[in-house]
Amino acid sequence: MARKRCISSLDRSGNSAQFRTFQAAFRTLGLAGRYKVGSNHLKGVLMFRHAALCAAFFAATAAQAAPVTYTIVSKLSKVSFNLEHQGFIPVSGTLKIAPGSFVFDHEDWSKSSVMVSLPTRMLDMGDGLWNEQIRGDESWMALFKQPEIRFRSTRIERKDGMSGVLYGDLTVAGVTRPVALQMKVNKVGMNRVSDKQSVGITASSMIKRSDFGLDAYMDLVGDEIAVQIQLEAAVGADTDAVKEMQMNSGAH
Repeated sequence: MARKRCISSLDRSGNSAQFRTFQAAFRTLGLAGRYKVGSNHLKGVLMFRHAALCAAFFAATAAQAAPVTYTIVSKLSKVSFNLEHQGFIPVSGTLKIAPGSFVFDHEDWSKSSVMVSLPTRMLDMGDGLWNEQIRGDESWMALFKQPEIRFRSTRIERKDGMSGVLYGDLTVAGVTRPVALQMKVNKVGMNRVSDKQSVGITASSMIKRSDFGLDAYMDLVGDEIAVQIQLEAAVGADTDAVKEMQMNSGAH
């Protein structure tokens, strides 16, 4: 629609109000004698101006609408989860999102794709002793013998301006199952600290650990796990990623 308006304006430039303004300006500047007002030359000047503006508009629109590759900001991005502990309280833990990148098109979400990995060694229950206990328990060996938990999107369905559903395959303990996450794009814009174009996304879902073969202690620990993803990413390299990996290499 914008393209049609621009072209239509270009076609009418010889008879437009802008053209008449140019005529008046030429007379005021005393150029009417040099250039015949209403001549093809003046029309050509105005049409060239229109063409330049249209070209700039189309280029800006295409740049804004094109899919953008974002690099995950590892120090800010994570996955939180919680499950019931014997019905007394919900217990929670976190997983770090490994360095990586994904493609997101703010205008057309169907052109976007997300793939993230979560190192299992980074699973943190918020207590050092508990972290050691679950890693030393054979009942959880299937989880920790795999180096990572992975999610790969299969499609993204936009529901309204900033919300939608993120569909994909989740692999935990070597078992892959389809999942659907309620997704919200919190913001797309310039990060005032890094001066980089950035995007912030949250997504949540409920999964059952038994679907992935993790069915130990079902009488003590809930089967359903509430999962929330917090993902911040920026255009360009994550300069803190290497330092982040070095600092966390010996974690847990």
